[in-house]
Amino acid sequence: MTSQEDYYVFYDTETTGLDINFSQIIQVGCVLTDHDFNIIEEVNLNSQVLPWIVPSPDAFLVHKQTNCLDSGLSHYEMMKTLRDKWLAWGKNKNLIFVSYNGHRFDEELVRRQFYWNLFDPYITNTNGNRRLDLMSLFQIIGNFFSDKVKVPLDNDGNVSLKLTDLSKENKISVENAHDAIVDCMLMLNLMKIIKSKSPEALEAAVRGSSKNGNIELSKSLPFTLLGEIYRKKKYIYPVIACGQNPNQTNQVALIDLYFDPIKMFEMSDYELSEQFGSGGGIKTISINKSIPLIPADNIPNIELFLDSPKKILESRAKLVLENTDFQDRICELLSINQREYPPNKFIEQKVYERFPSNSDKLWMERFEISPWSEKSKLLNGFEDERFRLLSQRLINYLKPEFSSNKDKDNYHEFLRERLLVKGPWKMNLEKAISRTNTLKVDAEESNNPEDLKIIESLLIHYQEKLALSEL
Repeated sequence: MTSQEDYYVFYDTETTGLDINFSQIIQVGCVLTDHDFNIIEEVNLNSQVLPWIVPSPDAFLVHKQTNCLDSGLSHYEMMKTLRDKWLAWGKNKNLIFVSYNGHRFDEELVRRQFYWNLFDPYITNTNGNRRLDLMSLFQIIGNFFSDKVKVPLDNDGNVSLKLTDLSKENKISVENAHDAIVDCMLMLNLMKIIKSKSPEALEAAVRGSSKNGNIELSKSLPFTLLGEIYRKKKYIYPVIACGQNPNQTNQVALIDLYFDPIKMFEMSDYELSEQFGSGGGIKTISINKSIPLIPADNIPNIELFLDSPKKILESRAKLVLENTDFQDRICELLSINQREYPPNKFIEQKVYERFPSNSDKLWMERFEISPWSEKSKLLNGFEDERFRLLSQRLINYLKPEFSSNKDKDNYHEFLRERLLVKGPWKMNLEKAISRTNTLKVDAEESNNPEDLKIIESLLIHYQEKLALSEL
């Protein structure tokens, strides 16, 4: 069961688009609860769209947050308030941060936007905090406990993991969904149902909310089950951990016990390397994220979910755990088969490039507490160019009167690039206006006044930014 010492932070975001590097959070909702999911405090924050961000019209037709086009907190103030609130909540508590598909989207956005504003990006998984992706938990439920917690299926047996579909299937109202605080409540109510009806699944997910917990799950005896839902289909694999990358310790290898490990023991290194990936007998997971793992003994009637007898799978897992030479070979293969990525060009993409030095951490604190009139004098004190550029950006969009003429010129060139030029940010003014006009025709033909109002607000916003780019 979950620990009575654990507290939960459910959080969700609404954004200007779907790109984790270049989209902006314009609303963040979060709800603090105790271990029984009783609400302690709610926070709902909104920010105005940044000058260099071109909002996606498709995103706004979903969440309808048009107030952010011309009002709200500055993005800096919103992220600072969020940071302060999370730090205050975690001061004397063990926090588990719960999101929905957040390890691929919401958390990546939050981390980057703490980084944009010179705040620590890693609040959710440091200082004793942990993180849980509810979508991963629903993969466990969809594979093993759908008789207890409902998971929607279509006529072809396809699984839907949409938050709204899961909520409707479990008789939770989805009115005003796609509002961040409303979506937090959907997650919270689903967790209450899971705690009541499928505590085994919740226990596994809570164990997997930390790196050490995922390692323990991957080594569970007699073996563990990986229950994935991919492209709406269910996939179940009996697995046991067989190695960890010594260079990137978040990467762990699992052997699929439907494959005979004795045959793998006899393979050459080249043959063994071909077992990694789709269709092979070895899978890799990232233990710093939620993984749909659950110990075999935690699943009632487990034989219903297995394609081989449990006794055979147990004996195979034992063979793997006893063969330390094989485990060493897997570790070595993991270390030499690392993928090389080209260096990132734009500052928003560089959040994981390296950790700030201790000197820069102290300088960030000084930058934050200094009055704006003094901040501009601190720019060159950063060792890392990323933080010099980000601090210049903050001053230019919040307090340009304290910026040098050279920095103002650089900022205006940056604005023109982001607003007018095609780039990895995907949305520029030309593309946004064209897409919005197409959506306007669709809304007129379908006689949709709500969408038309949103579209008109966006077109006004785009024209204002077009004028800004011409200054």
